[in-house]
Amino acid sequence: MKHPTPVLCATVQAIALLAAAPAMAQTDQPVSKENPDARRAAEYWTADRFKAAKPLPLPTPKAGEVKQESAPPQPASKPESSDAQAPSIKSAPREQRLYDAQRKGLLDGEVEPQANGTFNAPYTSTRVFPIFTGSSAGFSADRAYPYRTIGKLFFSINGSPYVCSASVIQRRVVSTAGHCVHSGDASGFHDNFVFVPSFRDGVAPFKSWNWRYVITTGTWASGGGGVPNAADYAMIEFADQAMTTGGPLTKLGNVTGWLGWETGRLNANHTSKLGYPCNLDSCQKMQNVTSHSYRPTSPNNVEYGSDARGGSSGGPWVQNFAVLASGGGSGSNTAQNRVVGVTSYGYISADPKVQGASVPDSRWVQIWNQICARPGNCN
Repeated sequence: MKHPTPVLCATVQAIALLAAAPAMAQTDQPVSKENPDARRAAEYWTADRFKAAKPLPLPTPKAGEVKQESAPPQPASKPESSDAQAPSIKSAPREQRLYDAQRKGLLDGEVEPQANGTFNAPYTSTRVFPIFTGSSAGFSADRAYPYRTIGKLFFSINGSPYVCSASVIQRRVVSTAGHCVHSGDASGFHDNFVFVPSFRDGVAPFKSWNWRYVITTGTWASGGGGVPNAADYAMIEFADQAMTTGGPLTKLGNVTGWLGWETGRLNANHTSKLGYPCNLDSCQKMQNVTSHSYRPTSPNNVEYGSDARGGSSGGPWVQNFAVLASGGGSGSNTAQNRVVGVTSYGYISADPKVQGASVPDSRWVQIWNQICARPGNCN
């Protein structure tokens, strides 16, 4: 059976800027870039640009159909992992308005339980809740750990503003999709990365954070931008900043806490897929899609049921997502709040309601080790 053509989780538009890029030799060696000017991102992001940021346009995949596999390649060694951790400092939300967002009504249906598309892959989709706004008193989930580790990743391509989703996985380290940081060909890295944890309705409750260093897999960077890709993931280092005027510098992860991660766990799992898809609440509020693995695909990917679309790219797929004090998950894989994939691709048609992610493997560990070797990022 021939399925609809997959695309990266982004609005398919204006792809000519990447189409003319020359081909690159395939490599598994990571590629990275230092921020050449610490002030440039802060100067670039005006209120108008924040407001204008849209889901990243990316090219149509090389293959015309996805090849289902009996199982993704198995790692030669046991899965590697890193633990989650709650914030180490108390930092109450301070509403820093980035731009005036047009306030929308409630998400249609608000909760979509056990839905499915034409692939018959069930999922449950909901806005993260409860949410209290303005002067309303009450607990807002998207301002609390572990939700506060998830946020919007803003960046630019050739001067135009775009947005993906991302999550904190160490003190200065954020994970996202490879296509959210790099074109996948000789056009190279995007620019002006800014991360806004717990973003909602144009507001940054824990400030916006400017990048210092970005790294992605050679498999993505030299893969031509097609999906499914075996290693469509990346990591970014963000600079420290003071949370109050004149206060001491602190690291991002100390404010938000961070999620753990684990390799080789994407297949035969159940995950929470978090981020800011623009088909839900106009990507102004954090969404959570929960579902079980639907099928493994070639070359190293797994698909899950989901109704999220452009803007969700790079958002974490988290196993046993819960407050750490709850005592762990059940079954054979009980580790909590670990990223086991990030949103990589969907389908041109909305009908399948399925998304795919690359399986984190030795390539994930390789870029992790390289970014953690930079002083202070992971200790």
